[in-house]
Amino acid sequence: MPELSDPDWAYAAAFVDGEGCIAIVRSFAPARGRYYYGVNVVVANRDRKVLDWMQINWGGWVVPVSSRRGLAQESWTWRCSSLAARPVLIGIRPWLRIKSKQCDNALEMIGLLQRSRGTLGRAPLPKSWLAEQEELYWGQRRLNHRGATPFVKRAMHSPRLIKRAQYAANLGPQ
Repeated sequence: MPELSDPDWAYAAAFVDGEGCIAIVRSFAPARGRYYYGVNVVVANRDRKVLDWMQINWGGWVVPVSSRRGLAQESWTWRCSSLAARPVLIGIRPWLRIKSKQCDNALEMIGLLQRSRGTLGRAPLPKSWLAEQEELYWGQRRLNHRGATPFVKRAMHSPRLIKRAQYAANLGPQ
């Protein structure tokens, strides 16, 4: 990773605070009968240059946002996941003004993911670690909740699955 100055870290933190998201994600593995968790740092912007700068400095990838309708301008997202997100989160943490709690919670999840990865081998995770992962996941969901309605702890469906269901409903037999 290139040597970054304080202004670089502050600049990146401002983008995460204003145009980004620090999320804990989960996916269900039916074969194992349990959830798997990860951490994502995502920043969206219409100026790809800043996202390319983030990719050069912290890895991850830049992808186009595909929902272009009407006169919408092109936009992209930079994404960095799980263990690779740790250096980003540690570096921007002192500069965050809005998402500091989300950052702390995500760093705690990354610590738990590292602990389980490096110590258990093929052994299953202890139930207490699974419970801790689930608690961190719902805590992040609560911190990222938007709107005036109270937070409700309820599973959300993948936007991709929702879009596929809508597409199928609109193009199905008529």
